[in-house]
Amino acid sequence: MTTLTETRPQEIAARALTRAMEYADRAGRFAAHDTAHSLRDNGAAITAYSGLAAVYAEIAKAATALAAETGR
Repeated sequence: MTTLTETRPQEIAARALTRAMEYADRAGRFAAHDTAHSLRDNGAAITAYSGLAAVYAEIAKAATALAAETGR
């Protein structure tokens, strides 16, 4: 029998913040190339990873606000 466990907002926030940092780091690695050619070729990856980082940062922000409201 499988049981469901409750995930606390703090745990969600911590996981989301970790993912946001991972994606921001990936975007940074793609953007670290200093040639216009590399930036042009990596533009889609930079945009995608930056977008994912922003989404996960918003999830972390919302979970943190929920934790503050509920005291959990």
